[in-house]
Amino acid sequence: MTAAALALGGATAQAQQVGTASAVNPAATANLKTIVIGQSIAHKEHIQTKSSGSVQLLFLDKTSMTIGPNSDLTIDEYVYDPKANTGKLAATLGKGALRFVGGQISHNGDAEIKTASALIGIRGGVMMTDGKGGIYSGYGTMTVTSGGRSVALGAGEFTQTQAGAPPTPPDLPPPGFVQQQIAIFQSAAGQTGGVRAGAASAKNIATAAQRATGSSNGMVTGSGAPPTPAPPPIVEQLSAISSAFTQSIQISNQAEAVQQIAQDQLTDKSPPDNHNSLPTDNNTPPPNARPSVTLRGYVGGVDVINDNQPTMRPVSGTSEITLDAANNRVQGNLDIYAFDSRNPFTQLAGTIHALFEFGSKGSSGPANSAYVDYNNFYANTPNNSVVNGVPVNGVMVSANGAATSQIVNGAIPNLTPCQCEYTRWGFWSVESTSTNPNTQTPREVLVGTWVAGRPVGSISDVPTIGQATYTGHVIANVNNAGFVAGGFSNTVDFGARTGAVSVTNLDNTNYSGTVNFDNDPRNFGGMIAGNNNNRSMTLQGSFFQGPSSPVGEMGGRVGISGDNNYFGSGIFAGTKR
Repeated sequence: MTAAALALGGATAQAQQVGTASAVNPAATANLKTIVIGQSIAHKEHIQTKSSGSVQLLFLDKTSMTIGPNSDLTIDEYVYDPKANTGKLAATLGKGALRFVGGQISHNGDAEIKTASALIGIRGGVMMTDGKGGIYSGYGTMTVTSGGRSVALGAGEFTQTQAGAPPTPPDLPPPGFVQQQIAIFQSAAGQTGGVRAGAASAKNIATAAQRATGSSNGMVTGSGAPPTPAPPPIVEQLSAISSAFTQSIQISNQAEAVQQIAQDQLTDKSPPDNHNSLPTDNNTPPPNARPSVTLRGYVGGVDVINDNQPTMRPVSGTSEITLDAANNRVQGNLDIYAFDSRNPFTQLAGTIHALFEFGSKGSSGPANSAYVDYNNFYANTPNNSVVNGVPVNGVMVSANGAATSQIVNGAIPNLTPCQCEYTRWGFWSVESTSTNPNTQTPREVLVGTWVAGRPVGSISDVPTIGQATYTGHVIANVNNAGFVAGGFSNTVDFGARTGAVSVTNLDNTNYSGTVNFDNDPRNFGGMIAGNNNNRSMTLQGSFFQGPSSPVGEMGGRVGISGDNNYFGSGIFAGTKR
């Protein structure tokens, strides 16, 4: 796009150019001239949008700014040396909403946004402001100054400002704030971001949907009685939460910016706290902050088919997550099939299962991922992915780090995450790129959770005497409630080869019962009963390594069923208390 803009702009534009308009929804103007996709953006440019306008700017250092409707932004200063990867960026947001994804310049702390009520200094970060004084740090760090006082925001933190008054102390964003801002920066109905009109005509969509899916069976065919159609609000809830997780780390798909943050972490000098903080500046590098390791575990979720009669069904499977520190990459492989409560965790003959791959490892090919540290990583499906004949795109994200933990905790009530040292868990979503011609929604969407840990080395590593209690959480996707969470406890009797499991307050239900070790004692499973509406939960899990014990942690998958066609699927994680 930059090359195209230079060719169109002439010698004068080349001398002044600082970036390119990478997406535009009219009405948006630069110095009162309508912006078009691919247009050069110059130093001192004055960008204005109307109620139906928005524009995304991609700067030479890979910084991205998305300017929302009814906004006014001026680029006050932009200097960039591509050889040294240094420079300075300063802009004034006179009014309106802005999303900022830092590129090379912000990694040295030389990016500054001035609003009507505050001055925001950004280092390696992702920032959103609503034009009403609300400022959110999606990633990195930033300093917000107003009324002669300053506050420092970390990942996932929010402050409210007003002219002449100090910023409020850092806190969680207001409920729905992140999702609302994401919606502001997305194209509205009928807008294309500059793509050729007519490319998504009803005829083209219908043809693509038929070609992609062939039928309404989707990527994962279920078994047993068809589930009750899902109410549309549930689909919207899952999509909103998934978008929040994804965009908190990977706003505007700026993988290069996040990978640079990962590289910065290699030279940052302060040890993180026990779980959720990124390193800052001090004297010693964080120990084992970015191990190269392959984790194995489980996956759960739901499959939503958006045909004329929408349906939801539970899915289950296994996960393998490879963290490649040498190349700052992540590869996730999720093997998913339909969950049938009558034959739990069994891939039944005649059913179709899906193999989803996210990201990549090694040094060749596109990364499609970023590995910041052991708490913060994500991976996307490769471009042009096709699964079972269906073109798809998706994301797999860790929920352990500060970049997502506060969003997760705010979005999912009753969640107290496992304080696991080695075991990791998170969210995944995949959707077909074809759409239902009647609703314009993705033809099929799968959304769920994953858990993965360091496998126990051998059978002999599992004790044969003694007891231990493991505590953590269960989180599941339920057909009439969306994501729900509850407390998890498993008191294991290694001599008896059993575990007494309790799950508390999961969608207003408590579960309890006994699980038994498999022939391979590294694995266990069983069914426990709920105290509400004849609900039951099937569990299958494994012991995982902990920092001081070969069986110090555990993780697994759950399937839930009950009266009135109630069902769900998810994961659990626990650490030895």
